[in-house]
Amino acid sequence: MGEILGGKTLIYVYVLIGVVTLDLITKEIAESLLSTRTYDPLPFLRLALVYNRGAAFGILADFPDWVRIPVLILTPVVAFLITYIYSSRENSSTIAFAMGLIGGGAMGNLYDRVFLGKVRDFIHLHVGDLYWPAFNLADASITVAVFLILIRQFRRR
Repeated sequence: MGEILGGKTLIYVYVLIGVVTLDLITKEIAESLLSTRTYDPLPFLRLALVYNRGAAFGILADFPDWVRIPVLILTPVVAFLITYIYSSRENSSTIAFAMGLIGGGAMGNLYDRVFLGKVRDFIHLHVGDLYWPAFNLADASITVAVFLILIRQFRRR
């Protein structure tokens, strides 16, 4: 057990659990506060609850359930397995942290898909009337992880 949950793998596990926990808490808060109203706390930020039956940016949302559901369930499971294996093989705290962000984001959205049949999104960034697609903390954690990995790669060169 010490090898399985030792060293960098512990970073992965703690980050994953933290992301899933914060993601689910923020989604619950969003459902309770944003089900009937929206908030604009900053000129570029709107908080409004929307449900996404598809993948990122609503991809697959209009596909038949026999295609959409297996893809949307299997993808985060595969992401979890790949990030776990990668984080345990790399000798890098940064990679373990980034993989935990990705794994946690994948698991947070998987929870919504399995238990709700859709993902709760509530963060809308915009410039004037130009809006980025709605997202949540799970999506944000995956995005941050990708940037961390890219920065690490550029620094190694």
